[in-house]
Amino acid sequence: MKLISLLVCILLFATFSLSTIAYADSNDDHYIHFNEMIINFEGTDATVSISYDLNAFSRVYVLLLGSHNLNPTLENVLFEFEEVKVGRIGRSEATVYVKNISRQNEEYFLHDSHSLGAKVDTLTMFYPDGSSRTVPDAIATPDTFYSDL
Repeated sequence: MKLISLLVCILLFATFSLSTIAYADSNDDHYIHFNEMIINFEGTDATVSISYDLNAFSRVYVLLLGSHNLNPTLENVLFEFEEVKVGRIGRSEATVYVKNISRQNEEYFLHDSHSLGAKVDTLTMFYPDGSSRTVPDAIATPDTFYSDL
């Protein structure tokens, strides 16, 4: 009985004291560090894979309360995009789907630069033709265009 009471107290403490972890502050890298973002363009849409590291307190928080609590943080990183849907969230990676990341102009798709809600160590963009572009220390996606095979 004492063990159950202790576990409940720890869970309540973690819930109240660490609840702010779920919200990203664009200049605050204290609890989450974005290692890599990979954008796979698919017509006007894209699948975005994000690799990140959490600090010890955040890992405990996610372990106790679930990774779905990182949902707002991941959406904040892509705050300038209109239609963002977080798919799978793991301990160190997530998959996000972005609709209308680009616009079609006759035979090309045009992607306008968008600010990111946090610095990403490496941003890699893969185009439908198999080519790619890498941007180190990214704080925004660059202007680019591509054709859809």
